Amino acid sequence: MRRLVKTAIVLALMLTCFVFGSRIGVAQVEEIAIGNTFGLGARTMGMGGAFLGVADDFTALYWNPAGLAQIRKFELYGGLAHSERDTEAKFTRGRTADAEGSQTRPNSIGLVYPLYATRGGIALALGYNRPQNFDSEITIRGVDPSDNSAFSGFNVNEMTSNSGGMGIWSLGTGVFISENILLGGSIDFWHGSSLYELDSAAGDINSIDPEVESFAYHDTIDRVYSGLGGRIGVLAFAGENVALGGTVTLPVDLEVSELWEQQTIVEFDDGDESVEADDGSILFDIERPFQFGGGVAIKLLEKRMTLAGDVQFTDWTQTEYDPLPAEDAQNNFNRYYDSTIQVRVGAEYRIPVIETSVRIGYFRDPIPFQDREIDSDRDFLTIGIGKVFDQIVKIDIAYMRGSWEQSSNLLTESQTSNRMFVSAGYRY
Repeated sequence: MRRLVKTAIVLALMLTCFVFGSRIGVAQVEEIAIGNTFGLGARTMGMGGAFLGVADDFTALYWNPAGLAQIRKFELYGGLAHSERDTEAKFTRGRTADAEGSQTRPNSIGLVYPLYATRGGIALALGYNRPQNFDSEITIRGVDPSDNSAFSGFNVNEMTSNSGGMGIWSLGTGVFISENILLGGSIDFWHGSSLYELDSAAGDINSIDPEVESFAYHDTIDRVYSGLGGRIGVLAFAGENVALGGTVTLPVDLEVSELWEQQTIVEFDDGDESVEADDGSILFDIERPFQFGGGVAIKLLEKRMTLAGDVQFTDWTQTEYDPLPAEDAQNNFNRYYDSTIQVRVGAEYRIPVIETSVRIGYFRDPIPFQDREIDSDRDFLTIGIGKVFDQIVKIDIAYMRGSWEQSSNLLTESQTSNRMFVSAGYRY
């Protein structure tokens, strides 16, 4: 009889951990492959990401491919991004746990090749852009004060980490279809990977359970993503000093190849130990929805100053799994997710005597996952500088800092992100 009780306890803990996952019993796990915009291009991010109405370097292939037609010289472009993260997690009653991490990764690399045209212009571009970064780490320590999870009343020591990102190989073109209107498009080959790791340990220091002394749960999810998509862009000039940009990012069916492993270890008060493990693989799609963007760029002070602003709308409730990644999974995106509107504004001032530009911007990237309370959304302030050498080589540097806070189940997570972008362009 006692053995049956222990078996039932182990199965219940496995089921609870499997259903609730990390973050001390969150009912719905966030899908990492949607949202999580990192930023692209040092010049662009120095201006807060407001580039739909500017779009005049290689990164236009991602932001607004119509702008490629503005480039009249061969361009070779490359960029790196460095990120540092500080995360603080604490229970309503309990001590704070901090986690830090940093990575340096490629951000963009590619070329633009303009073609001869008797009127207007046309250009082809080929390259790689990495707009999504999955790197994060959260540590939780303390007695769980909730009453609805496997950890309730136990002393918890948990670490959750994600690593990886999403990149896009693109082939695109931009062309003047009239004196003041440019049209462009790209074919996008999405590819990426993510590694999710969860290590949870919980001790019954308050004698909550008459049978269990402690238990531990280990979970690993290793994914590879691939998919085919595209985007369409338009750029229209309203006079010499005003440009209007618009983009449509087409839906993408991301194919996900997933390998997963789970292990639960339970130590009982009488010294017995039970270890249960499982693993498997699955293949499914994540259907990402349309994205719509619009922007404006205004040039002032004899075109030495540029003011730019963008908005981008995405209805994440239209996301779907096909097929479902697990038997008990559901397409609950319309319940746990919301549509978002990114806001990106920035300014650039060019100092002509020294061929140097200074930039400032603001970037709001709303969190689409709504199963936690959003205490403060993702807001970033950005600054940047760029220098042209011999009218051929351009070096740009940008820095952005942002923070956000979420809470659920008496647990609050505060995150701060510092990102640095460096890029170099050669035009000849």
